[in-house]
Amino acid sequence: MANISKIQKVNLRTKPTSTNTLSLFLDWYEGNGKRKKEYLGLSILKNPKGVLERQNNKDILAEAEIIRKKRELQVFSGEIDEVLEQKKIKNQNFLDHFKDYLDKYKQADKRVMQAVYKLFQEFAPKDLTAKEVDKKLCLEFKTFLESRLNGESPSSYFARFKKFLEASSDEDSKQQLFKLNPAHKIRNTKKEDSTEKDTLTVEEIKLLIGANCGNTDVRNAFLLACNTGLRFVDIKALKWQNIKTDKIEIIQAKTKKIVEIPLNENARQFLSERQQDNELAFKLPSHNATVKTLEYWAKRAGIEKHITFHCARHTFGTLLAFYKNDIATIGKLMGHTSLKHTIKYVRIADEMKKKAVDSIPLF
Repeated sequence: MANISKIQKVNLRTKPTSTNTLSLFLDWYEGNGKRKKEYLGLSILKNPKGVLERQNNKDILAEAEIIRKKRELQVFSGEIDEVLEQKKIKNQNFLDHFKDYLDKYKQADKRVMQAVYKLFQEFAPKDLTAKEVDKKLCLEFKTFLESRLNGESPSSYFARFKKFLEASSDEDSKQQLFKLNPAHKIRNTKKEDSTEKDTLTVEEIKLLIGANCGNTDVRNAFLLACNTGLRFVDIKALKWQNIKTDKIEIIQAKTKKIVEIPLNENARQFLSERQQDNELAFKLPSHNATVKTLEYWAKRAGIEKHITFHCARHTFGTLLAFYKNDIATIGKLMGHTSLKHTIKYVRIADEMKKKAVDSIPLF
């Protein structure tokens, strides 16, 4: 084993490998006399041939010497343990870190966060390390989401991804991966027509009613959502005790707000015969299975839109605006925490009215 630098506190050394190269590593002694090593992930040719190979060895050794000097300063300043711990964290598998974060995640949007993780699994190489996650990769993932998802979903999913990165940039966290969120400066704007694409017209709802869904509970829950704006997480947990004679009363999982939604004649027809108060109103399958059922149902109805329960919620809000309900009432029925979330439905309703007028042929 060759000793390249003999007098420094931190030494640069080589170790022969099975591929006729020399792996470079650092070693030093701590105050307690214990020896520590750091492999640099760099190697030089054992027997370089020609000018180019010798120059390549020289360049790699120069790079290693820069690291050695930096480590020596960190040893003297007492920072070395923290630096090596950060290096270890940054070299860990990024997908494993994401999975660990998800396992501990307790917030109401966990189902969406799980979907983001699955899509990132599809997008990223399995051996991706944290140090490889930069702004460029984040932009590529954003483009990937836009190619795979419709409506507001790309924006919503990327917002969750940024949320995860922000948590991984928390300086108080033992698992801090980044000093600054790599997606910090990436604008996450929604497409102008995203809500409209996620909205069903009254004619399209009638097409769905006339088509075979294949699952009565999915059918009725979705159509009830078109008339109440309930999210999937809320309608899946809906019990008969939440359903009064003329209204539904729930605490929204997302906002933790109490919301009361009057039941119109449309909504009542999608409720089955009343059961015990503690029983679920709908026995829905998993979210993925529900989405697949909705896809098949839309195809049978001849609707070329990607329909989800989010689509049903958008439909409810847009129809309220279309039929001239005031913005405060719409926001209250939707359970919005701010009217800025409600105004988009007024805009889309106005666009629908304009299209209706523009559809009249010239005469």
